[in-house]
Amino acid sequence: MFYNDLMTYLLRVNLDINASNIGGNLRFQNTLKGIRLVSKRSNRVVILAHRGRPSGRDKKLSLKHFVSPLSKGLGKRVVFINSFDFPKIAKRIVQSPNGSVFLLENLRFLKGEFGADKSLAKSLATLGDRFINDDFPTSHHKNTSNFELPKLLPSSVGPNFKMELEKLDKVMRHPRKPIVLVIGGAKIKDKLGVVKNFLPKANSILLGGAPANTVLKARGVHIGKSLYDQGTFSQIKRFAMEEKLVTPIDWEVKKEAILDIGPETIKLYTKIIQGAGTIVWNGPMGKFEDKPFDRGTKALYRAILAQKGANILIGGGDTLAAIPLPRKLRKNLFISGGGGAMLTYLSGAKLPALEAIK
Repeated sequence: MFYNDLMTYLLRVNLDINASNIGGNLRFQNTLKGIRLVSKRSNRVVILAHRGRPSGRDKKLSLKHFVSPLSKGLGKRVVFINSFDFPKIAKRIVQSPNGSVFLLENLRFLKGEFGADKSLAKSLATLGDRFINDDFPTSHHKNTSNFELPKLLPSSVGPNFKMELEKLDKVMRHPRKPIVLVIGGAKIKDKLGVVKNFLPKANSILLGGAPANTVLKARGVHIGKSLYDQGTFSQIKRFAMEEKLVTPIDWEVKKEAILDIGPETIKLYTKIIQGAGTIVWNGPMGKFEDKPFDRGTKALYRAILAQKGANILIGGGDTLAAIPLPRKLRKNLFISGGGGAMLTYLSGAKLPALEAIK
């Protein structure tokens, strides 16, 4: 990995978090570590990141809110760049002192960031000498800054991205059997594709949240007004009857919508988890933000942590927001900053952002 003196690095990081509640947020702490490492030899650093899925500029999703916590965490001033006037930005960066750190505004304010806009990639490339992708959580998506930009500059993965790959490889190269996958949350499309890829590898796939609702509906179960994925429903019906897919047998309901797994399901899932050799968890079991619909998620978390002899991988923004992270991580427990990216990589599918660097 190269971090030469007096270079300007374009550093892609993950700031897709709540700026008003950073505290001990894992993604933010990892971001700080990556910036420190890249900038410590007097390199200039231009931070590239996004937040949310805006359709144009949105003050609530501006990265300006991160200037203060980044400056405080790094112990140096972080310069915020609000405009996308790339010639002016490039000139400002070149004229800045060595060791300067810049934060570019939310890349998703630019329509071209969604997808693979080669023109935008060329503009971004004028801002630095090298590109480092340290944003593992979005590596399963093909965006301009993580897919087209690395083709134009000498590029590498950053320290956090590299650590994620190494940890995941270590656990899954020779996984302890049985392998149990726990999938929940509100995001559906990416996860159900990964579930299909995981079927040959996993012994059991425990479903909660929207993924469970979608499979239940495909199995002919009435789910009322519960959240499910209409877009991929026809595809899911093809493998919905797989025995490895374990769905809730009871649930908690409010206004005709399933909002959490029920007590009997907690018992069933706990029993399966207790016999696992490897546990991969992504996504809460219910609408954890609203009590008491956090019970299922908390119960499974306790069950998972109790497995001292199993290798445990936990990842995803919603998952980490739903559980209290242990102060000290055990050797058998790895907390991943990525959710969909973690599942995609573990399933054997390719990560577009990683392929672009290779």
